[in-house]
Amino acid sequence: MEDRFVKYSKLYALIFLLFLSVPVMLAIVIAVFYGFSKLVSSSVVDIIFGLGVVTLAPALFSTVYVIFFKRTGMHPIAAVRIVSKIIFVTGIMISVVVLVTDMIAFFSKFNTNIEGYRCFNLAYLAGNVAILFLIAIIQAFTTGKEVDWMERGQ
Repeated sequence: MEDRFVKYSKLYALIFLLFLSVPVMLAIVIAVFYGFSKLVSSSVVDIIFGLGVVTLAPALFSTVYVIFFKRTGMHPIAAVRIVSKIIFVTGIMISVVVLVTDMIAFFSKFNTNIEGYRCFNLAYLAGNVAILFLIAIIQAFTTGKEVDWMERGQ
């Protein structure tokens, strides 16, 4: 059996790689949209590309919040469950507000620079990832130990 250092080192490496994979996957999706936009260059495709880019981050974060909100209902500690649900509802509302304000800005100005949209604000992106990571850690530490596969058979 592995010692605890190796076990937790693997866990920390996996968490770090997961944390790193979110911006990388977001960049890959945006690059695919950009490549498609350049391939079929027209104003309609540019608008669809812009809408996809502007709606991607709020849609992603609100989907993750909804999934975590549903999974939190089974958490054994009531205080953690309540605090988590409040944070998830707040996160969903913030994502909806960011999406609506960015849609208004998109259709009123059609800004081609991402600095004009709130969904690409560093505080919004990093804050969402940090809150999700923090709540996941809190829920993991307050959940009981899982039954080992060898103990299930006995």
